[in-house]
Formats: sequence, C-alpha cells, structure tokens
Amino acid sequence: MTDQPTPWRLYPRLLLRRAGFGVELLTALADEPTRTAAEEYRAAAKRFGQRRAHLIEGIARTVATADRQADRARLRALSRARSRAGRGLSVNHERLDPDLAPAVTNYGTAQVELERAARLLTDILAQEAVRRPGRVHTMLADERVCDALLQLSPSFYGEVVRWRQGWATRGDGANRNRAKDRAFYRRAYLYGQRLAAKNETTSFFGPLVHGRIDHAVDGIGLGPETGSGVHTTEAQTAFWAVCELARNLGADPAVRDHLPVSWVPACRRQAGVEAGTGTVQTSDGRRIRLSGNRWKLVDGIDDQRSVRDLAALADMEVAEARTTLDRLRQIGAVRLWPEPPSTTARPLDWLVAWAQQHTSGTEWPTRLRELGVLADRYAAADGHHRRAAVLAEVETCFSALTATDARRAGGKMYADRLVVSLDAKGDQCPVVVGGNVAHHWEKQLTPVLDVAARYGELQQRVAADLCAAVIGEAGTGSLPYDELIRRVLPAVEAGALTRLSGPVQEFTQTYTELVRAGLHGQEARLTPADLAALAPSPGRDRFVSPDVMLEQQPEGPDLLVLGELHPYVFAWGSQGLFCDDQEQMLADFAAGLEPWGGPDQLATVIRRRRHKGLVADWFPGRFVEVTSVATDDRKRTVALADLTAVVVDGVPRLRAPDGELSLYAGEDDHVHLRAFAAPTVALPLVRFGDFAPRIRVGDVIVQRARWWFDAADLGVAEVRDNATAFLAVQSLRARHGLPRFCFVSAAHEPKPVGVDLDNPLAVDALTALTLAGEGKVSLAEMRPAPDALWLRHGNKPVTAEFRIAMRRASS
Repeated sequence: MTDQPTPWRLYPRLLLRRAGFGVELLTALADEPTRTAAEEYRAAAKRFGQRRAHLIEGIARTVATADRQADRARLRALSRARSRAGRGLSVNHERLDPDLAPAVTNYGTAQVELERAARLLTDILAQEAVRRPGRVHTMLADERVCDALLQLSPSFYGEVVRWRQGWATRGDGANRNRAKDRAFYRRAYLYGQRLAAKNETTSFFGPLVHGRIDHAVDGIGLGPETGSGVHTTEAQTAFWAVCELARNLGADPAVRDHLPVSWVPACRRQAGVEAGTGTVQTSDGRRIRLSGNRWKLVDGIDDQRSVRDLAALADMEVAEARTTLDRLRQIGAVRLWPEPPSTTARPLDWLVAWAQQHTSGTEWPTRLRELGVLADRYAAADGHHRRAAVLAEVETCFSALTATDARRAGGKMYADRLVVSLDAKGDQCPVVVGGNVAHHWEKQLTPVLDVAARYGELQQRVAADLCAAVIGEAGTGSLPYDELIRRVLPAVEAGALTRLSGPVQEFTQTYTELVRAGLHGQEARLTPADLAALAPSPGRDRFVSPDVMLEQQPEGPDLLVLGELHPYVFAWGSQGLFCDDQEQMLADFAAGLEPWGGPDQLATVIRRRRHKGLVADWFPGRFVEVTSVATDDRKRTVALADLTAVVVDGVPRLRAPDGELSLYAGEDDHVHLRAFAAPTVALPLVRFGDFAPRIRVGDVIVQRARWWFDAADLGVAEVRDNATAFLAVQSLRARHGLPRFCFVSAAHEPKPVGVDLDNPLAVDALTALTLAGEGKVSLAEMRPAPDALWLRHGNKPVTAEFRIAMRRASS
C-alpha cells in the first residue's frame, strides 16, 4: 500500500543558504581549560541546588511539626536556617532537629565544593584573559576573515589591520588599554559568530546556492566545490547610494529645469467643479485647493514634462514654476529628480541609462559609469588589501559626486551602509534533493503547516473584520484605500483589533494547552493526530516558504528544524539572482499562483526600497506604488490613491480601476495590508512564564527551547566584572538546563547573536547586549548544534538552511 499524496507539496525549486566559514571559526574561539572548569562548576552548582532544595523541604516539614507544637524557639531557628539556605549561606545544624543533620551536612559539603569550583574557575578565567589575544589573533590572521570584515565593516576592518600590525611589532598587544581591548575582542567575537553561524546571503561568506527537486533520484546531492567557495562575484551599488546620486543629479543647476517632474502616487489630485481649479490631497489626508496657473501646473504633471515644459504650459516664469513645484516636493506630492525603481536588480545601471537619455550633454553619464567601473574593480580585487584600496576609490568618487559621506549607520552591525556590496553565486550548486527526501519533508511538515495555516487564516480574518467595520462606519459601502488606511490606525489604537481577536486567542490557548499536556522536561512531543483538531482543511490555496535546517541524528533520519515561515517566494526577489535557468525557475513558480487568486489578481505594495529588496522586477504580478517608483513598465503599476476598498458579503475587497487585487503578503503591524493579502502561515509562540519549551512533532522541531533573563539574572545588574557574569551564566545553565550554544535576541538588536556559553568572550557579548537594552533578553537553543550539522564544505561542518517553498491546494 502506497502513501497517499500529502496536502502540502513542494515547489520544484529551493535555495541553500550557508555560512561562508566553517563553524570551527566560532568554536575555536573557546578556551578548553575554561570549558572544562565551567563544566565542573555547573556540576557543583547543580549538586548544591539539589541539596539546598532537599534541605529547604526538610525544614518545611519540621516547621509544620514545630508549628503544631507551638515551639517558638524551634520556629525561629528553623526560619533563620531556611532564610540562610535560601540565600546560599552556611547553615549551623546544632540548633536544628537531629533529623535535619544529614541534609545540613550534605548541603554544607555541596557548598564547600561549589566554593572550591568557583575559586578554580575564577583563577582559570584570569589565565584565559592572558590566552585570549592568541585565539583572537588566530581568527583575525585569516586573510579571508579580513576580506569579509572589510565588506561588513570597513571601520572595524581598519582597527583589525592596525591591531595585527601592533601584534607583529609587540607580540601579544602588550601595554594596550584593557577596556579598549575588551571591546575589541567582543567585536571580534560578534563578527566571528556572524561569519560562522549566520547565512548572510552576500559575497563569498554567504553565497546564493540554488537547488531543485528531482523525483528520479534519492538523497541530497551537491555540486562540486571551488577553492574560493564561489563561482561568480558581482558588485551591487546600494540603492540608498544610487538615490543619493539621483538627488544630486536632480539638483544640478545645469540640468534641473530640463528633467521630468513626477507625481508621487500616495497623493491625490482632483479637478474642481469650477473650471481651472483643483485639489491636491497629501498622504496624511490634508487638502490643498489650487486655482489658475498653479492648478494648470499641477494638472500638467505627467512624469514626462520638465519644469520648463510645465512652466510654458501654465504660462509661468520658470523660476516661479520651480518655486511652486518645490513646495509640492516639500509636502511629498512631486519628485524633481529621477527615482530608481525599487524593484530593479541593478539600480546604478538604471541611473546610468537614465542619465544618458536625459543629461547626455553633461558629465553625469560618464561620472556615473566611472563609479560603476570602480565597483566592478572592487568585486574583482584580489585580497583584502587591494579591495580596501579600491573601496577608498569608490567612496572618494561617490562623495565627490554627492558631497555626502560614503558610509552611514555607523555602529549598526546589520545596516546597509556602504556604497557598494558584493553578491556571489556559491559552489556546491546545483543542490539536488531527491524524491524520497522531498516526500519525507512533505509528510513531516504537513500536519504542522496545516495548524500554521489555520492560525494565519484566523489572524487575517481579524484584520479583514476590522477593515470591514471601518468601511461600514463610513456608511458608503466603500472607501478610498488611502482613506481606509488613515482610519484603521486610530481604530487599532482604540483597541478594536483586540476586541475582534477572540478566535485567535482561543486557538492560541488550545494549542498552548496541547503543548502543556505533552510537556516532559524541556520538550513537548505531539503527534499529527494531536494537531488534527486544530487544522480544518482551508477553503483556498495556501503558500509558505519555510526555512528548514537538518540535524543529524546518531540513528534514524535527520530531524527537520523549522525556522521562520516566510510569505515570500525567494525567486521573486534578490535571492533569485544567479540561478542557471532563471526563466524556468520563474515559470515553476508562475505555474502555482492560486494562493493569490492567479496572475490577474496578484499585486504587491512597493514602498521605497531600503535594502536589496524582497521583490524584483521579475515579480509576476502588479505593483501598487506609494511613495516609490516600482518599475519603468507603467502598465504594471497602479497608484495607491487609485485603489478602493469595498465590502462584499461582509468581506472587504481591494479594487483597482480594472479589477480586484489580492496582495502578495501582509505584515503583522499593518492591518490594512493583512486584510487584503493571502493569509500568512504562522505559529504562535508557546511560552510558560520565562520559558518556551521545545515542541517536536514527528521528526520536526517546530519550536526551539527558549529562556528569558534580565541583568539581575546574569549577575550584572550592579557588578559588571567578567568573572561574576561568567559564573552567574554557568549557574543559570545549571538551574535551567541551558545548552552550550544559543542565539541571544534583544529588543534593540535586529538579529540574534550566536553565543557559546562556555566562552568568556561570548558571555561578555551577552552581558553587553543585556546592559545596552531595557527589559529581558532571550536565549534560544542552537539547533542543530555544531556537532550535528549535516553540510560539509572543505570537509568542515558548516551552518546551513534550506529555504523551500510549499503550496497546499484547497479542499
């Protein structure tokens, strides 16, 4: 008997995201003597905790007896003993009941052992501080690490180069400032964990590796490796930098009056009843009435006419027209410079072509091409020293064109702050996932994704109900979409969303109780049958793009560790670059557009791009423009101001002038998007106080164990020395069962930080993260841990995840 087809089916394309360095880059930063002493300290702390609990329980039983006997003297002695034991202080058994003597003795022995282990660990930590520079130097002596640091943070790269030079002349960096050293080593660790434990999707240390499903083969096959780890490296001029170039081009007195003036689609303009009058409505709803030549000027803006053309059309002086248009620019209604499309894969190439068309008689096309040539030289540079020299030329060229600093967002680790970056096509491609593996993934993920689809559907329904209510309050059955957006926010702030969230809360509570019932220790094990009641068949097609990691097991199949559940098709954004057969890849996804109502309804809202972009111009649907330009193909765009929200049979619908739209993806904090988007596929976090258990369903780890702590828990609320913090963290591990490798998340940090809790460098980073923010930080177990990674590159274990795409047909 064969297995029945699973409801959730894989699309035939996938992406392998891997770190560019082996995980040993991170583990080698640990100190073996410290690791051993920390393990002994944790064992002593665990014994002490157990014996303390045993003593306190015994005291409680004795207190009950003394209370019945009204023995006040015994009660006072027991109270003092319980207080001292609760604080971890020594307890004198002479005044206590003889029955408590063994427990007091065992407690005292454990206390002595813990104090001895603490002294030993403290002494070794002092020695570790002497060995630390050597371990850091080993990492920073790697030329590839330096190349990566240059691309991630040129300022820190410069500090590393100077530190290496000092090492060469002074040996181990003697006579350096200790506080400065501590910050330097901490930053070195933070970049080390980023290179070894993260998937950057950039350059050689996070390349794009495409793959496919092949039902004719078994297992997982990898393509050949190269010495560099990549096949192709390509320069990308940052979108923010190209926008800065475009702004300066538009401000050049030699060309500014000859450039097309464009209307910002978030604003509305409407002719008045009286001839020669009209109204401009800004994105915040403010209305400005215009008449005469000023209205004629506004009415004539068509994304083609220049300032001079519009001045002639409105019978105005050029200077007067420029002044009027600049006021419109200040309220966000017009653009007086070229705006690169936010979906273009190569924005500098676009600006070069635009400049050639509109400013061919100036030096702009040549200067922009020069910048592009320098960017290509940066990509092709051999070694970090040469690349650093070319980067300096790139930045000098950019600043000369813009009078703007070539670097921004200093100190923010994950900011898009350089003028130029690199993308790379990795080796080991194509990755081929065999039919047996694909079927196993589908079978294991289906019950989990069914629950997630139901949860996402309930969330979407709440957003839709709120929007329907807001439209209903207008009394017209419809609202301009921009007006709906303006009305939804006050409704959310007034608690309307919370009042409608009963079904979501009920679902979350049911799921939480299911997990509670299956909880043993740190892990809750559920079966597909346990989940079945939570997951009725959806009434429409669903899409999700999960991140999946493989965890090797000593016996049996690999575990699937479920990461984020994305609503995005990776092929439709910058991650679609470097695919050998991109047309076929896009065709494979275009053949499954039913979750969005098909190609005629699929649309996405395009805001001004802030990074590489989740949506590229090969996206198969339409673009809703707000303040940005989506694409040069104007037939594929619709302005936000031209959309209308209507209620049909109690359900809100989004309509463009030529038909209904279904938005590509909603966002948690944007009700007006979620209400009209395909329902997301998501799971609620199950948390019991400051602990979230690991949840496993079959061979899938659905939720990794997670803990929350604050500065007081870490022993650094008042005392901030390294040894105190390190011992406090080891005590936490003993009490809560924290693993060695975790990911730390803090509210003020955009991405989690990988920490090795056996490593004082990592604990120092954890301490700094905790002290830098307010509230608690969370520690989530690293699964798979370094010793369970399945991928090898250069015969070394490498952290990696698959980004897959799955669809569930309606039933």
